[in-house]
Amino acid sequence: MSDRSLLLDMPYLQPAQAQKHVTHNEALRALDALVQLGVQSRGLNAPPAALDAGNRYIVATGAQGDWTGHAGDIALYEGNGWSFYAPQPGWQAYVLDEDLSVVWDGADWRQPGGGSTDDLAALTLGVNTGADTTNRLSVASDATLLTHAGSSHRLKVNKAAVTDTASLLFQSGFTGHAEMGLTGGTDFALRVSADGNTFTDALSADAATGTLSAPAGIRFGSSTLDHYEEGTWTPRLTFGGDDTDMTYDNQLGSYVRIGNFVMLQCTIDLQFKGTATGAAEIQDLPFDANPIYYPGEIFFVSGGSGLTVPKCRTRPGRRIQLFNSGTSGISVLNNGNFTNTANMRVTLSHMI
Repeated sequence: MSDRSLLLDMPYLQPAQAQKHVTHNEALRALDALVQLGVQSRGLNAPPAALDAGNRYIVATGAQGDWTGHAGDIALYEGNGWSFYAPQPGWQAYVLDEDLSVVWDGADWRQPGGGSTDDLAALTLGVNTGADTTNRLSVASDATLLTHAGSSHRLKVNKAAVTDTASLLFQSGFTGHAEMGLTGGTDFALRVSADGNTFTDALSADAATGTLSAPAGIRFGSSTLDHYEEGTWTPRLTFGGDDTDMTYDNQLGSYVRIGNFVMLQCTIDLQFKGTATGAAEIQDLPFDANPIYYPGEIFFVSGGSGLTVPKCRTRPGRRIQLFNSGTSGISVLNNGNFTNTANMRVTLSHMI
């Protein structure tokens, strides 16, 4: 049997031992030093100048002077010298000058929960409520304040990979109904849900361009605007549906679509009108008109022949019919109304 205790290394009284009070007092001194352990500091590596008997310290790294060789140990000043106690894993001490508790992990004094000796750390923290391994920080309060330390303040939500999620989820009865943040990408998104399971993107901002999108549309009163688009198209002039040998100096078209409403325009500057004959039309519009016969305007810059009031209108199959309009009705324009170098502009709006 050992003559010292396993945990605090206190001496045992032995049979027929002389001066048993010496051994007993040594054990009491160890208990007095280590039970309800509170140390003045853990930041010194040498004894301070001012001392009182009973002061205890955790010796810091780089121990010097009377503390040499005792880094990490508990040093007890007994009035006329120092006693040292080597800590065992799990020993706890309260550090008075820092107002916190530390635990010896076998290599260093650390705060409970696995944090460093300088940072408060805990595996979970519940403020006025319970916390768990998913919601490691939980707060039950009427409000939560995060404020600055002299100037600005930034709240950061970080994710591991682009396809993961970093967001704020707003719940009612612990069912999520609104979420904003990075949801599976780097674009910022605001999305909503009626049931907490299926979410619909309401707004998104492109991370590269800042372009704002509303995938589900925007409600104006009782109407929803669910589409906006700008683009270009290539107008093709035909006579009798044919454009054989026709060539252009300019053949340009653009459009804007807002919901189901389309505004388009085109520029046609001919080099040669080709060999086709028949009714004049502009084909290859970007959208089908519904219903048909939406009217538009034609302006001949040059090269028109036999014109009165030139007009146009949509026809089935993404095409525009060109005609003269007058008091006696309309007459369809044909190849004879165009010179080889005719220049014209067309504007028209229609529904789809």
